[in-house]
Amino acid sequence: AQAPSQESNSFSGTVVKSGDKYVLQVGSMTYQLDDQDKAKQFEGKQVKVNGSLDKATSTIHITDIQPVPEK
Repeated sequence: AQAPSQESNSFSGTVVKSGDKYVLQVGSMTYQLDDQDKAKQFEGKQVKVNGSLDKATSTIHITDIQPVPEK
């Protein structure tokens, strides 16, 4: 069962390296990503991440990550 503060969402943004971690940049917001191995493959790329956001820690628990095709 999901914790009540978590709902599954999709987030579109860019995976960037911040210090020694990969994060998802969405506009002016930055979200931590719980699966660093998955995130690493998409460094510098536009992606759509499906997952649940833990608002307390601004961490997205990734269920799926897909590259967004460039227009």
